Amino acid sequence: MKIFFYKAIFIFFLFLLGFHFSFNYTSKKLSNFVNEKISKDSIEVIKESIRAEIKSAIQKDEYIKPEDAKLINQFLNKIRSDLEKNK
Repeated sequence: MKIFFYKAIFIFFLFLLGFHFSFNYTSKKLSNFVNEKISKDSIEVIKESIRAEIKSAIQKDEYIKPEDAKLINQFLNKIRSDLEKNK
């Protein structure tokens, strides 16, 4: 009976140790990823790229192609009709 008890405690200890190392590794990896993506430098890079895209869009004659505008309009009309039905 003592051997079973010792083996059970040993296996439980190994399980906790393995869980701690795997969870801790995943947690650190996720934390580093979030810190990397939310750093001030990366936010500034994203802001600059958005500004550049807005500037290039302003210079265009058409923002949306006619066929895309037609699809968006049909989609919005469908949503409006569904909202009217479900009032």
